[in-house]
Amino acid sequence: MVTILNKEIPNELNELTIQQFEDITEIHANPKLDHVEKHIEVFKYMGVSDEIEDVDFETFKEYIKEFNTAKAPEGILLKRFENDGYTYEAYQDEWKLSAKETKLIEKILNNKHKGYISEMLAVLFKRTDLTKNEHYTDAHIKFKSKIIRELPAEIAVPYLVAVAETINKQVQSLNEVTE
Repeated sequence: MVTILNKEIPNELNELTIQQFEDITEIHANPKLDHVEKHIEVFKYMGVSDEIEDVDFETFKEYIKEFNTAKAPEGILLKRFENDGYTYEAYQDEWKLSAKETKLIEKILNNKHKGYISEMLAVLFKRTDLTKNEHYTDAHIKFKSKIIRELPAEIAVPYLVAVAETINKQVQSLNEVTE
């Protein structure tokens, strides 16, 4: 947590929810906002008063610096989590992407719509009591992504890195096979 204008706000990935992480990411990706506006909008989103716009620039820079001190998680892929009596599992022994997961995740990442991170995780985490077909229905993915948005953001970052690296490797090896 950091304090900005007497307001404590989360900044570490174990303090932020995936929903907050997605929303902050969306603010920073907005091409209509300049660099300063992006930080102002993030602070306001996190509950800092409108007075943030009136602080002197050096103080504002210090607030940005404090907020950005968050440490990246150690790259540990969460294997499973429990919610409402159900177990959601991403892998059993070793994490790998199936062809179907790759296809669905590529569609999600190419779209980069609001909530794409939790939706990508919803493809990866499967409820252990359901069949393969049920895991991938649009309605079930939307349902799981709502649950996942409430989890700590530290879960999402290692998966974002792992998925990006895996898909890059898959594309390279697919190119080699098809050439």
